[in-house]
Amino acid sequence: MIMTGMANKMDDSRKLAGSRRRIGKSLTLALWFAVMAWIPVHDTMAQSGGFSGAYTRMGFGARGMAMGNAMGTVSQEGVFSHYNPALAAYATGNQIDIGTALMSFDRSLHSLNVTFPLPPSAGLNIGLLNANVYDIDGRTSSGYHTEMLSTHEFQLFAAFGLSISPRVHLGISAKLHYASFFDDIDNATGAGFDIGLIVNPVRNWRVGLTVQDMISSYTWNTNPIYGTLGGRNRSDPLPVRFRFSTSYQFPDIGLIVSSEYEVQRQEAELMERSHMGGVVPPRNSSRIEDITTSSQLFRIGAAWSAHERITLRGGWEIMDLEYVKETHKLSAGFSVHLPYDAMSPSVDYAFVREPLGIAGMHVLTLRLSL
Repeated sequence: MIMTGMANKMDDSRKLAGSRRRIGKSLTLALWFAVMAWIPVHDTMAQSGGFSGAYTRMGFGARGMAMGNAMGTVSQEGVFSHYNPALAAYATGNQIDIGTALMSFDRSLHSLNVTFPLPPSAGLNIGLLNANVYDIDGRTSSGYHTEMLSTHEFQLFAAFGLSISPRVHLGISAKLHYASFFDDIDNATGAGFDIGLIVNPVRNWRVGLTVQDMISSYTWNTNPIYGTLGGRNRSDPLPVRFRFSTSYQFPDIGLIVSSEYEVQRQEAELMERSHMGGVVPPRNSSRIEDITTSSQLFRIGAAWSAHERITLRGGWEIMDLEYVKETHKLSAGFSVHLPYDAMSPSVDYAFVREPLGIAGMHVLTLRLSL
């Protein structure tokens, strides 16, 4: 299984430190090839650290993450087109959400969400997601400390939703990606888009379909580090996501129950390098193979209006159905709706247990309505 990135800071450290291993290592390499000159050597490398843009798949804001991110058809908790661009059609006012996550392993996650109604039957949702990892201990292959490193990633999206009938809502969103991984290479950039559909078959029941991160990828050039030894223009795609969502509202008791089934299509490169000694001159060769894998995910969540000032939430997310024990996450949270008419502020909180129980994430969001 290829685990998602950012959830493990040590993986990021190994990747970044690896970019320094090829610099100033000519003597070490010469010794290595002298010892191995008479036998074939094979070195296989893959994206074992995960896939690009993992932070974008962690969730968005306290309300969504408390419900296990099963938000593809839920607008009663607020409009978050991060989960489905068709949700933008439900915008009825100017909603502002400002959120942050308190995380272990020197990580941070921040979000900003703003909605704009476009009467009579459309809406616009603009959002920003930012993830950072600090104090990564960069080391050489011999174990000597080089410097403290950090990574910074941003996703900006704009979603447009349209109600083509009272029961059918469509949406599309455009995304821009920007990432700073290492000072010696240019920052990675990319773009992509999502499409979404929400249908109301009967009153209080919704069904949705979303296709996310189409043509989304990070693109960068590693020539400044590796030069002719392996530097090239790289394009690492984000997994394409197919999400099937449903939700039902019980208005008499103030309860919303939602669930999602997701299939991710993941692409990666497998590089095989070989050195053949015993011939004159020694020969080096490499072969790059594109591989495609897939994984299945499941989410379920609920929100209950326990009081006009308090909403309780809970959720369960399985990030790979083949490895439930290793990848499932439990979450819970609440909202306190403050007694002020001006901007109707709410304070949202979520606690998310990360896979394998390695850490807990505390998510805080401030909601304002203009």
